[in-house]
Amino acid sequence: MAKFSLLITLFAALATPLILARFRITRVPGAVSEIIMGIIIGKTGLNLVQPDMTLKYLANLGVIMLIFLGGMEINFSLLEPQKNKIKSKVKESSPLGIASLGFFSILILSLALSGILYVTGIFDDFILATILFCTIAMGVLISLLKETGLLDKEYGQTILLTAVLGEFIPLVALTIYSAVKQRSYIQAFGLPVIFLIAIFLLRRFKPVFAFFEQIDKSTTQLDIRLAFFLIFALVTFAEQIGAESILGAFLAGAVMKLLQPKEETMDKLSSMGYGFFIPIFFIVTGVNLDLRSLFANPKALILIPVFLIAFFISKAIVYVVFKHRFGHRLALAAAVLTATTITLVLPILEVGKSLELITETQAGAITLAAIITCLVCPTLFNKIIDSKRAS
Repeated sequence: MAKFSLLITLFAALATPLILARFRITRVPGAVSEIIMGIIIGKTGLNLVQPDMTLKYLANLGVIMLIFLGGMEINFSLLEPQKNKIKSKVKESSPLGIASLGFFSILILSLALSGILYVTGIFDDFILATILFCTIAMGVLISLLKETGLLDKEYGQTILLTAVLGEFIPLVALTIYSAVKQRSYIQAFGLPVIFLIAIFLLRRFKPVFAFFEQIDKSTTQLDIRLAFFLIFALVTFAEQIGAESILGAFLAGAVMKLLQPKEETMDKLSSMGYGFFIPIFFIVTGVNLDLRSLFANPKALILIPVFLIAFFISKAIVYVVFKHRFGHRLALAAAVLTATTITLVLPILEVGKSLELITETQAGAITLAAIITCLVCPTLFNKIIDSKRAS
């Protein structure tokens, strides 16, 4: 079966949404369904897939595309000061201000929770636990906010900005922590270099789309070539200075968004990412999960409820931050929704395993906890929003 691993994986990627549609399963995020499909055909289930070098490479490209598209989702207009409002009113209702307060409250609570796990001996990597607790699944949030029609409203924008911080800050923290763990102290200070390169690329290519419109043909697809150049340029530079490739991918997405590409370009990139590369990453993640070993290891098994509870508690502070501006129900819905975490947890765990900070079994337990948040939180969020509209 090893020779057919890629073919089986691609068939699984095709079959998963068809199965969901056939049985009218609409509340399960695509990422979760693909991981579950990977579990069925992987080590835990039928053992039909044994990832070879080609499949691993495509999975790595999948996580890079996932983070790149996450960077492209940032709405930079939210960072601009609101006009036609009194200064005090701007401070009170600014989405950026509320989101910043919300995220840094999450960070403080995450530090406290990580300290408890470290002192009790449940999980002995304080920094990695903090990074994990801070993460927010921005991709899942965006799709839910779009479905409910809240993405373009101040409430949805504030949640989105909180999620942006919940992706970017953990990425930077992971990069620094990884460099320190590898004793690459000089390289750890190279982080600003990536930002400088991103700024250079932005200034260099800013007017490029206007030029592309004059010469772009269907066979050249210059906008897509530029996107992949940005991705691999920043990923390569990030790796060369000891940073994590996913940080370079995120910045490439942000640069691409600032270049103001056409909607058609963004659709094509999303199609390539979510149509091919990203499903492979999620399915391979499920394939590599060895739930038999996990359930045979009580010490690792206890991490599932511990991390699940911590994911919820670390985001509970969002309710307090949002309540004054948006009221009880919307604040509760925001706290529930921001507890959703999967997209960044998976690459963080991959880095943790490569640095030997966690075992494969521990990574599996944390992945399951993240999957449960994706199954529970969107359902609760929709119920709270629906009850708010009905009242």
